[in-house]
Amino acid sequence: MLGFGIIIVLMIIASAYVLLELRHVSDTTRSTLTVDVQAIDLAKQMRTILYEEERYAQRYLIARDSIYHAVFVDNNRLFVRDLDSLSSMLPGPRDRQLVLRVAELHDWHFTAVSEADPLDPIASDRVRTDTIDTILKALDDLIVGKQQLVSASVENVDDATQRALRVASLIAAGTLLAAIATALIIARTITRPLRVLVAGTKKIAGGTFARIRIRSRDEIADLASAFNSMSASLDALNRFRAEMMQHISHELRMPLQTMHSAYYLLTQQKAGPLNEQQLSLLNSIRENIDKITMFSDQFLDLSKVEAGMMEYNLASTDLATVAEQVVRDAELIALRREIALTFTPAPAPEVMVDPEKFVRIAGNLLNNALKYTDKGGSVEVTVGPSPQGACLKVHDTGAGIPPEELPRIFTKFYRASGAVKGRKRGTGIGLAFVKALVDGQGGKVYATSTVGAGSTFTVEFPAAASERKKPA
Repeated sequence: MLGFGIIIVLMIIASAYVLLELRHVSDTTRSTLTVDVQAIDLAKQMRTILYEEERYAQRYLIARDSIYHAVFVDNNRLFVRDLDSLSSMLPGPRDRQLVLRVAELHDWHFTAVSEADPLDPIASDRVRTDTIDTILKALDDLIVGKQQLVSASVENVDDATQRALRVASLIAAGTLLAAIATALIIARTITRPLRVLVAGTKKIAGGTFARIRIRSRDEIADLASAFNSMSASLDALNRFRAEMMQHISHELRMPLQTMHSAYYLLTQQKAGPLNEQQLSLLNSIRENIDKITMFSDQFLDLSKVEAGMMEYNLASTDLATVAEQVVRDAELIALRREIALTFTPAPAPEVMVDPEKFVRIAGNLLNNALKYTDKGGSVEVTVGPSPQGACLKVHDTGAGIPPEELPRIFTKFYRASGAVKGRKRGTGIGLAFVKALVDGQGGKVYATSTVGAGSTFTVEFPAAASERKKPA
């Protein structure tokens, strides 16, 4: 509101200045038209009357006819009337002196004509002519002076108009710039807290429930307050869910351990001999117990990550050393499924990761690759440098993932259509767990795939500080 108030004040100032200048122009024009121009017209009219007056005066002096004298007197009255009008519209002392001088000369002329000596008309005629010339010159001086004043007034009007236009243009430009600047400030004032809200929303989507701090006292601040309340509620709910999953997992582990113990006793045949069919059923029981245990552990860890409760013991780590052990542990599974498993390390800088968490990341990706690769296929694990540090790649020759499904494969409980059609068993949380662990350690994970040609999952981590300081 303050910004809009400033713009309005500037516009009022600009308009007031333009109005004052226009009023000055109007007053100057009115003065010029009502005084100077009328004075010029009246002076010209008096010249004409004076010529007529002198013409009939000469006729009267020659013929001594009363009719000529009457016309002479009428013209004299007209001249005096106009002279009085001229005197009333000329405020300046110089103009008044000139009018007074004309009035004196004209009165003398009237007296000279009325009392002229008929015996000496030549001398009287010469004096009257000089007087008329003096009056005419005075009127001409008045006309010229007033014309100069009119020209000056016109120039002043033009200058005032140009000045008003320039100043109005400058004020308008200044007002426009001020309006743009104010609009930008207002827009920034509005968009900055909105950007903070967007950033807070992204953090919540990533599992970080931090408070949003906005200093304004408007509707956006109210929205931020409601947002913080929602974030706090979600944080509490997320922590409650994590604690609940921890309790559930704990409650599951006890019967699972009991089942493991019973399986061990049975397979050792301490309660009596078992036939091959019974041993096969026991192996099936153990496999499903292991799956339940793995699912429980993964889901519990994923809940910890989402609740911000997962702890990371970061250390400078060589990814190739850790990944090689994961590949060796998976060789037996690959051999049993008749899948060619290869490992190709390349020199790469060490990265800051939690080695134990990285084992789980690499193990999940490798198990997925082996699970969704058919008999006779191949899985290749490579470790090498990346623009940020080092990366792990797991490539398989499985069915592949459609391009439209790639953005969703790291979503919890989502299973690609190829896995569903192939009736591959899976919990739908393995890749979500991988992404959560990678994000938690400052890395990134992504996948590329071609339907019918397989998929490649890539995990990248930034180089450790000591590696970045090494000379190239």
